[in-house]
Amino acid sequence: MISPSIKLYRLRGIFVAYYILKSLAGAVIAFSVLRPIAVGHYGLRGWTPGLLAMFSIMVTAGVLALALLVFAQLLQRKNWARVLLLVLGWLAVISAFFGLLMTASSPDMISWLSRLVPDMNMDWEKLLQYDRVQKIFELFFWGYLIAILQFDGEVRKEYFPSEPEI
Repeated sequence: MISPSIKLYRLRGIFVAYYILKSLAGAVIAFSVLRPIAVGHYGLRGWTPGLLAMFSIMVTAGVLALALLVFAQLLQRKNWARVLLLVLGWLAVISAFFGLLMTASSPDMISWLSRLVPDMNMDWEKLLQYDRVQKIFELFFWGYLIAILQFDGEVRKEYFPSEPEI
């Protein structure tokens, strides 16, 4: 049987890997798919590609640092951190589920997006495929987090210690 501490440390490690991979994949997809916006008549409005990349990295690092602070509190058995992660997890799972449901049930979404912004030569199919893959990984990660923090009895006991007998 794996101890609750190992489960929580593993959860933090999986989150870091998930977040970094998701951010890197998102940056690559954004660069390739959104390139027409930067090159076209919309332009970057004073932002150089390097400045935009640096800003993106700083925001990503800031969010990761904030998440690591919450995970540090989780490892110290602070119940507010557990509840916060559970709320974020359930919201992410619900959002991912309905996002997948919406893109799967609407086969003409690409034509709708093309009509919405007709002068952009964007690869909407590629963007929607990335979004679907991202949502599937969201379901896996946040589902795992919910399973550990909410449904694992040993982990839950760590946050609600029994009262000493008198």
